[in-house]
Amino acid sequence: MKKTSSSRMARKKRNTCDSNSDIISHVPGNILEKILMYLPIEDLVRTSLLSRKWRYVWMKLPQLVFDKTFYGVLDGKTHAELLMIIYQVMLLHRGPLTKFRLSLSELESCPQIDQLILFVSNNDIQDFTLRFWKGQLYKLPSSLYLCSQLKHLNLRSCMLKPPPGFEGFTRLLSLVLKEVVIAEDVLSSLISNCPLLEELALYSSTSLDSLEVNGPNLKKVRCDGHFRSICFTNTSRLANIEIYSKGVREDPFRSEEEISSSVMLLESVPVIESLGLDFCYVKGIAASGVPTTLPTTLNNLKNIELYEICFGERDDVSVLICLIRSSPNLEEVKIHAFSSATSASPTVLDFSEVHGCSDVSLNQLHKVDMKNVSGSTPELEFIKLLLAKSPMLDTMLIELNSESVADELRIVKELTRLRRASPRAEMNFVHQYED
Repeated sequence: MKKTSSSRMARKKRNTCDSNSDIISHVPGNILEKILMYLPIEDLVRTSLLSRKWRYVWMKLPQLVFDKTFYGVLDGKTHAELLMIIYQVMLLHRGPLTKFRLSLSELESCPQIDQLILFVSNNDIQDFTLRFWKGQLYKLPSSLYLCSQLKHLNLRSCMLKPPPGFEGFTRLLSLVLKEVVIAEDVLSSLISNCPLLEELALYSSTSLDSLEVNGPNLKKVRCDGHFRSICFTNTSRLANIEIYSKGVREDPFRSEEEISSSVMLLESVPVIESLGLDFCYVKGIAASGVPTTLPTTLNNLKNIELYEICFGERDDVSVLICLIRSSPNLEEVKIHAFSSATSASPTVLDFSEVHGCSDVSLNQLHKVDMKNVSGSTPELEFIKLLLAKSPMLDTMLIELNSESVADELRIVKELTRLRRASPRAEMNFVHQYED
């Protein structure tokens, strides 16, 4: 009896030792997959040496990411060697592939990439990123347009030319195009043929004459480039808009016609919550005359961010005041000021009278961020207006860009003495080049 008991204890101890010696093999499959999803590919391959159970797990993961982390351990590899390694990893992959990312600054666009895209198109890809920095623009193969399960598409330095009969990506949720060559009508058609699209980001180094954005489910749009005309239709859910040009404010080659045609139809986005514009589109709004208020009150607008706004120019400030007056629930205002010696300052210093904004109220404003403030009279008058009209203001950050320390001290002294409608409002000052 004792011998049997001792034998059982020995077996139990041996099994316990065996179990402890290979604890990693007993990690549940779903947890194992989540762990591996956070590892770069080169570390994924190494996990095959950990245990028998781990040997082939990495080959079945639903994502492959070739980015700067992947290149970090392959420093010095040639373009051909990089491609070969990527091919080998993909040939070993088994099972569905829902996410694929190829974003290597060292990798040039080349026809051999077609085979990679063909591979992912046959694996129900949902999240696809392809970004190049070197070589000529990469012309996307027809296999990309067969990715019917695609939900996220991110492209850089590519040419988009869908084949005849292409009806769009019906499941696409986000689209990011950077330095992508695509015809204007094709781009507008692509957007409208993605009925579930929620986020759109366009970064263009070339000028586009016009763009129609038609998206019933769009929530966020960013256009960074020179679009002479942007029209929003069927965008009743659009809440976040950022539109920036790549021009220089004092560009002598920018024609009045180009500026006047850069019109933003804010009445097409009734539920907008966040708005970002630069000087070009502010000028576009002002070209046909600035109304006291917009045709549609922007009751949902909480954040406004404007770039290169010159407070010495009446058009800039009139548009700014119009936006503020039309947005009764503003909570945050960010403005990057632009200083120009050629801009004429108002002769009358009462900002509210000059720009007709004595009736402005900012009852919900909590935060103000002013950058590149040189201390001009119009700038200081605008800050004075915000302080006087914002009873709920918490913080105002002012980034100074003055010519001397003495000038900075003068600005700080003048602003800290201004009356504040909010008893808890704090003013913080930093230099332009301060972290």
